[in-house]
Amino acid sequence: MRSGDAARLARVLALLGSEYAGERASAALAAHRLVKRLGTTWQEVLAPKAEEVPVRKEALEAVESRLRQSQRENAELRRQITLLKRRLEALQPRQPAQWED
Repeated sequence: MRSGDAARLARVLALLGSEYAGERASAALAAHRLVKRLGTTWQEVLAPKAEEVPVRKEALEAVESRLRQSQRENAELRRQITLLKRRLEALQPRQPAQWED
């Protein structure tokens, strides 16, 4: 459903909260007619299907390749962080524990 149609339907449905029974009935009928005119159903309005986007095999392979590359880079960065932490710990002098009396 296009955004303009959805906005129109929302305006009509807002009238269902009217305190006047005739206005509520007219709004319900107008909403029903709008849904039918759009060639859809209330089921589709309330729970629209997700659009399927075709994915080319080459694009999928490229994404998977980039993911594997990123995972390798992350593993290497984690390894470097671990080494740097060890070097930093080795450079820091150990302070003796202080006892409180």
